[in-house]
Amino acid sequence: MIKTQVCIIGAGPGGIGCAYRLIKNGIRVAIIDKNPDFGGTMVFSGVDGWEPGVSLNGIHTLIKDELEKEPLACHVTEVVPNINLFTPSVGRDWSQHSFKERPWGFCMPMGDNYKATLGRCTSIRGENGAMKRFQFDCDYFCKAIRNIFKPFSNHLTTFFGYQYKSCKTENDKIISITISNDRTSEEIFADYFVDASGDIVLARDAGCAFSIGTEGHNDYDEPSADIPSDTVNGVTYVFRITKADNTSHIDPLPAWVNDINLDKWRNTEMRRCVSFTVQYPNGDINFNMLPTMQGNEYFKYGKDADKIGKARVYTYWHYLQTEKNMSGYTLKRIFNAGIRESYRLKGKYVLREQDLRAGAPTDKTLSGRIIAIADHAMDIHGKGGMCKELTYPYQIPIECAMTNEFSNLFVSCRGASFTHIAASSARLNRTMLSMGEGVGEYISEFFST
Repeated sequence: MIKTQVCIIGAGPGGIGCAYRLIKNGIRVAIIDKNPDFGGTMVFSGVDGWEPGVSLNGIHTLIKDELEKEPLACHVTEVVPNINLFTPSVGRDWSQHSFKERPWGFCMPMGDNYKATLGRCTSIRGENGAMKRFQFDCDYFCKAIRNIFKPFSNHLTTFFGYQYKSCKTENDKIISITISNDRTSEEIFADYFVDASGDIVLARDAGCAFSIGTEGHNDYDEPSADIPSDTVNGVTYVFRITKADNTSHIDPLPAWVNDINLDKWRNTEMRRCVSFTVQYPNGDINFNMLPTMQGNEYFKYGKDADKIGKARVYTYWHYLQTEKNMSGYTLKRIFNAGIRESYRLKGKYVLREQDLRAGAPTDKTLSGRIIAIADHAMDIHGKGGMCKELTYPYQIPIECAMTNEFSNLFVSCRGASFTHIAASSARLNRTMLSMGEGVGEYISEFFST
């Protein structure tokens, strides 16, 4: 049995931001994650860069400072999102493009400082202003977090490689959770719990209201909503490539890939993939194929999804090498599935498209406590896809992190109280870092009174 003041499930961006604020304020924290270290999608799903976007001051600047201490850990790049490698529909004839000369497409390393990445909406960067991304190498990220947490380490207990199993509740409170790995299990008691697990495993298991899929127009009057469906944002298996010793090198297609029927996908969806490519500081290239599979398709495949997703990556990469002039490179790593959306809390306030467009939550009954700001486009990949830029930054209130069912449970991750459309913007990692800090600061106040 373990007792602590706050227990956080998930050590991705929402959990990192929350833990930092809590331990900095002298509060004892236990943090649990199925992965072997901090980072979540930023480290283990290859989303190792921050899209251009406004943010409150906070831990993201400390992470940037730590990364800049390493010569090849990070840089600022100018990007053109959603580069289509295969068709001229975006106005570029990629059949004439030389990947040997410019393997990262139109993603050019820039000398701008970090501040150039802090804005995406048109009121900040202008109608035609370039979008700047902060790209880092995930191998350095965990070290950066540990360095930031080190002065407060006596307040933090980590349980890496553990899975959430169950919880105990009493009236409107979570009393404890049970976690386990291959060898042992632990029961953790805490005053407050934060679900930063992405899939809100604790909130769902405890009986909180949640949703998955798209809401209909009649649900929240969102202008871009149509009819309810099971569609969720697409899933990507990001992969990393590096230069091979031989400029004519082509990776062989693994034999097991031929055992999976990919004919329909190969002849249709693969050739319509929109790829976002970014160069790492050391010259490697991060490939984000948008998407590898439809979101609801990923959940339908269940335990087979990972094998199918990676088979698609190998097939896609072989296609790039043999038909799109990408010889001379070799596949270095396929990351874990990058899940953009799954289950979402129905909390005290549900952030909607109207809130994003208005620049502030439009419900006048809110407390006025803002825990994050953002300005990323409403960005949905795959079925029902869209990319609609915003004019102004918008605010995320604390009520989006609060459950209706429990007074000591908060949600700080992509599964917070957002609609499908709002989540497509708010889900970005730097926003989740900020949201986590806001939740951590809010909880801290209960211990100071």
